[in-house]
Amino acid sequence: MAFALLLQWVQTTRARAEDHFDTRYTYYGEDNGRIQVHTAAALFEKLLTQSLIARGEFVYDGISGASPNGAPPLDPNHPNQVTLLPMKDTRYAGNFALDWHLGVHTLSPQVSYSSESDYESLGIALNDAIELNEKNTTLRLGVALSFDEVQPSFFPEARDKDSSDFLVGVSQLLSPKTIFTADFTFGTAYGYLDDPYKVIQYEGWLPSVQSFAEKRPSYRTREVLLLTLTHHFDSLNGSAEVSYRFHHDSFDIFSHTVGLTWHQRIGKFLIVEPLVRFYEQSAASFYRLSVPGLTPDDEDPARPNYYSADYRLSNLYTLTYGVQASVIITDKLHLDVGYQRYVMEGLDDKTLASAYPKAHIVNAGLRLWF
Repeated sequence: MAFALLLQWVQTTRARAEDHFDTRYTYYGEDNGRIQVHTAAALFEKLLTQSLIARGEFVYDGISGASPNGAPPLDPNHPNQVTLLPMKDTRYAGNFALDWHLGVHTLSPQVSYSSESDYESLGIALNDAIELNEKNTTLRLGVALSFDEVQPSFFPEARDKDSSDFLVGVSQLLSPKTIFTADFTFGTAYGYLDDPYKVIQYEGWLPSVQSFAEKRPSYRTREVLLLTLTHHFDSLNGSAEVSYRFHHDSFDIFSHTVGLTWHQRIGKFLIVEPLVRFYEQSAASFYRLSVPGLTPDDEDPARPNYYSADYRLSNLYTLTYGVQASVIITDKLHLDVGYQRYVMEGLDDKTLASAYPKAHIVNAGLRLWF
């Protein structure tokens, strides 16, 4: 959650708006009846004084369906179908922030909280946006901390998971029509970093193959660099936003994300935004489908210290494409609707293709200025 707080603040500092209230609904549905997520959100931004702005958000997620748990196929009639674990949960989350303008500084303290049946998280953040060079340059500094507890029903007690993120970024107006943004984040996470619902196959278990809990390192670092360039084309009455994101972490995962969004104004009442995003990552150093050993407690010298069969840690790519439309109903009321297609595919020769999801994403929202 700590990194999410920083990302939300970066997006907010890029485009300030007048007092407004938003409602949003998003549906994420994977093919073949796998995971479905219904998300409803309400947001507000209010100018309290000439130097103080309040922002808040409430989010509800309803999650259901089934997801691969790392176990090998169990149905002999479908040897290429990974085992799916049914799941159902609800999540409530909210955050509140203040933007306090002090000369060239905008200080933004923020607090957030989320809760679901087996997970609870509290996050705090403090950020500063510094306007320089006659407001043509904005320097951003931020820190975010998250204090989480993981407690599935089969855990005798909760296990802690804490994280911290530190951000430095800059936005530079290159011309009246072009802006460049660069953000670098260094983060750490420590404590219980396993997924309690993921298992891995033990090769030597008798009389039949069995699966046991995965084991990940209890400490993780990450470095993220995000570059964005936006340019407006007068002749087309539209603008292009190109982004590149580099990520590396101590799990030995390297990833690259390239995105392109076109913002096209059509007449007075319609803005259409087609987008495409490509993501690729290497596998975690401890990703594997099975480990040697007879029992989880067996001291097998061939067994690695850490192991996980979670497909999300494998060598893979994702492709997202779609379109968003904003309808200007009145000067103070806008309607947003959008659709995206999400496709994930594996790039190794060992993970079954059935592990990777494909999904439809539909969203709609209203923004009311007051």
